[in-house]
Amino acid sequence: MKFQDLPGIRMINGLLWMIILAGTAIWIVANSLAPTSMKTVVDEKITLSILRSRPMLFLVTRQIRTQIVIDHCESNWIGQWRGVLWANVTISHGVDVNEIKANDIRREGEVVFVRIPEPRLLSFSVEPGSIGFMSKATAAPKLQDLLDGGGHRRQLENRLHDQTMAFAKEHDMLPNRSQIVEQLNESAADLAKIAGVRIRFE
Repeated sequence: MKFQDLPGIRMINGLLWMIILAGTAIWIVANSLAPTSMKTVVDEKITLSILRSRPMLFLVTRQIRTQIVIDHCESNWIGQWRGVLWANVTISHGVDVNEIKANDIRREGEVVFVRIPEPRLLSFSVEPGSIGFMSKATAAPKLQDLLDGGGHRRQLENRLHDQTMAFAKEHDMLPNRSQIVEQLNESAADLAKIAGVRIRFE
């Protein structure tokens, strides 16, 4: 009886394979006919708003790129937290030529005197992707930070500009007015060759 059942078993196995193959074919056809339902759809919109635009003419006398690390520790009766934030920043320091007025320029004989304005910070930027932050806190300050949406990190990020400027001043990275005048007058000879006129900065 077992040998007589073999053809029937083979027939059942063949039907099963036909069903599997037919199901696979149907899935492939359905996938090709409806590709959007089988793939991730990404809808991205970028909006650019121009808040302010004005012509700028800067005389950059010093550009500094440095890494700033802020190590902050704070404690009170509810607990203690410590945060360390670091970032690569670039600052440009110099003179805004647009601030030179007509009465800042005078001519005496063959020499043109130009009084430059006070030097200041012209630009401050943080290198994208360079900001890092680590923190450690006891239970209450940690909970407060979570409820505030990352207030500890935001607090240190808000101090980044002031800490950078303090660091730059402390290490004499920002030339003062007299240093800039001296630097410009050293290059005045080259300017005279280009402009055909003797220039003296003051």
